[in-house]
Parts: sequence; C-alpha cells; structure tokens
Amino acid sequence: MKSFPLPTVFEALNLVMQNYPDKFTEESKLEIEALLEHCLDGLGESSEKFLATLFIRAIRKHIGPTTTDEHIYLKRYEVPQIELFNVLIQQFPFVKYSHSIVNQTVVELVRNEASFTILDIGIGQGIQVVNLLNRLKGVQGLKNVLVIGVEPFADALKYAENLISSIDYPFEVEFMPVCSFIEAIDFVEIGAKVKQFGGPLIVNESLALHHVQQLHDRHRVIQSVRDLQPKAFFLTEPNVDHFEPDFYRRFQNCYNHFYHIFQVIDQLPIGIKEKNGLKLFFGREIEDVIGGSDHERFEKHEPSFRWVEKLTVGGFKMVNGFAGIPDDIGYDIKVAYDEFNGCLGFRFKTETIISVIHAQCDQ
Repeated sequence: MKSFPLPTVFEALNLVMQNYPDKFTEESKLEIEALLEHCLDGLGESSEKFLATLFIRAIRKHIGPTTTDEHIYLKRYEVPQIELFNVLIQQFPFVKYSHSIVNQTVVELVRNEASFTILDIGIGQGIQVVNLLNRLKGVQGLKNVLVIGVEPFADALKYAENLISSIDYPFEVEFMPVCSFIEAIDFVEIGAKVKQFGGPLIVNESLALHHVQQLHDRHRVIQSVRDLQPKAFFLTEPNVDHFEPDFYRRFQNCYNHFYHIFQVIDQLPIGIKEKNGLKLFFGREIEDVIGGSDHERFEKHEPSFRWVEKLTVGGFKMVNGFAGIPDDIGYDIKVAYDEFNGCLGFRFKTETIISVIHAQCDQ
C-alpha cells in the first residue's frame, strides 16, 4: 500500500485558508480542529505551531470553535504589556536599531542648531524621543527643543509627558501633546507653533502611518507634512503588504512576514515565556490582518516602495543619509540601503522585515 507524507503545518494551514472566508463546510471545520489539536501539542517549543495557532484563532472568531479552547493553552504565555514594550524597545532588533539609527541621524542633522522641533507621529509612551533627547545632551550650543507628540491614546501620551519631564537636560524642553489620530490633527496650528518656536523641523513616525485607514488620507497626511517644510521626514514601517484586498494573498504575505519575525524572536536572550508572550503580542496584529473585515482592519501595512511612491508624489526625495548604522546587529540580520527602493532595509534571510526611509523636501 502506497503511503503519502503528511503535510507540513504550513501546507495544512494553507489548505484551510483557501476555504476562508465563505467556503467552510462541516468537514473543513473538523480539519481545522484537527490541525489545532496538532499545533497545541508542543505549542511552546515550535514557532511554526505557535504561528499556525494564532492564524487558527483568528479564523475561529468567524466560524466559531467546536472543540478545543486554544485560549487555555495560550494563556500561560500572557505577559504584561508594559514588559512586552520593554522587550520590544530593548531586545527586539528591528525596533531597537531602527530607533537608534533614526535618533543618531537626527542628532547629526541638528548638531549646529540652537533650537529645533521634533514632531513625533505616534509618540506612544515616548521611549524613542526620550532616547533622542538623551543623545542630544552631547550637542554643544543646543538651547531649546520643542517636542510635539501626536498620539491617539491619552494614557500613553500622559506617560510620555511624565517621562520627558522626569529627566534633566542641559537645554530647555517644551512638550506639546496632541491627543489625536494623525489624519485628524490641525496641521495649520502645528505649523504656526513650529514657526513661532524657531529652528528647523524634524518629523518622525515609527509604526504609525499604516494605521491610517484610507489611501487618500495617507497622501493627505504626507502632503500636510511637506507643507510644514521639514528638514527631514523619517518613516519606519513594516515592509509587508497587508493592504492587499484579496484574502488568500494577504494571508500568504502575513504568514511569510511573521514566520521570519518568529525565527528572530527565538534567538533573543530572553526566557521561553517572554518569547512566546512576544509572539502572542504579534498575534493581535495577525488577528486584525486575517480576522477582520476590510473596513474594520487597522494593521494595513504597505511595502516600503509604496511609501516611497507616496512621498515622491507628495514632494519629497529619498536620501541615503543615515548615521549610526552598526556593522553587525546579530541574529543574521543584514542592514543595507536599497538604492532602487530608496530605503534602509532590515533583512532576515529572504525577507526585509522593516524599512526606514529618510526623506527631504524636493526643492
């Protein structure tokens, strides 16, 4: 009797996803449950099984569970969000080094300035901007810095304000909180404040603009930033297409992206609970990309070349002007400037996980 090799976890998941969202039969639902049972066996030791479980959890929100509750198995890996943010900033190389490179580049850009403004789009809890302010302590002649922090979540914005004010700097720091989504802010008011303060404007966004839902709003925000005439505009965004309307192609993009991310997480010098807690953290993004209808989704990432296109249309030019790029950040990650796409790419194996774009006004 001829035997056939069992499919890999991805092959089995791939077959399941071809039925989503409207072709599930009772038989296919049983296949999903069987795959889930297989993945839950050894969940904590296999990134592939963990990743497949997160995808299954996302689709089961719509088709309904029939047997096993995967939340019981995942609950053991829940880690407080504040701890996960610390891991992301301090240990996760894509965030840690993209922030570091942008910050050092900003330091070099303002080295001869007495005053300048940093407009931080998606300031979050203020970790990156505080690290920037600490680096600026070594800049001679700097007297005044205005930080304009845009953040839709009031708790995070307040945390950022308290963090900034808790540190002594050899220059004056003024903080202007803006509790709003970036597409809803008054750029005219921002421009007036920047002009009144004096000195150049640096604009930074990290992992924020992909939350702007509509393409026309993304173009409008970029044009509004251009109208402020910044000295530099930095964008740090995941290099993956989750704006893709076709579900099956979006699933493949999502799986490939996080499959590579999970391999890097496995190398981090942290415990197994923290590693899987970090994967569970990214599971929220997977749930949004896979589980939500198109008008409900917020994690609408775009590949770097599309951000470059928007910037070019908006009146910017891309420059290869980065400082502080380390020779080796470890984890088999390569950091190199992509002349063709106009961005600094963080590449692991065959996947560029995240890109940093340095744009200047095209005079």
